[in-house]
Formats: sequence, C-alpha cells, structure tokens
Amino acid sequence: MKSNSGRDLSTCPICDASIDPDPPDGFTPYARQVGGYLDHFAEAHPDHKILDTPEGFL
Repeated sequence: MKSNSGRDLSTCPICDASIDPDPPDGFTPYARQVGGYLDHFAEAHPDHKILDTPEGFL
C-alpha cells in the first residue's frame, strides 16, 4: 500500500522485507499498514530515525 506521499509501505526500504498490515481492528487499511510498517522498524531497525518522528516520513 502506498502512503499519501507515494511511499510503498508494504516493503521495507532497508531490508526489502515484506510488511504485512496489523490485523483488522476497526482502523482503516492504511492505518493498519502504517502500524505494521512502524512495528517492523521497531523490531528490525530499532535505531532508525523513523521511530522518533514517523510523521516526517509517512
């Protein structure tokens, strides 16, 4: 899924891992994809600056 900025949120730009959206929970598909994207970074790339200011990236 692409963000409003046109960034593909279904693949990690650092390690090319496929990123699945968070499970259905009442949020929109885009919000669930963003959650999955941030979860991936928290687990796989914990020092990446996206975790400090996600609104500047997404």
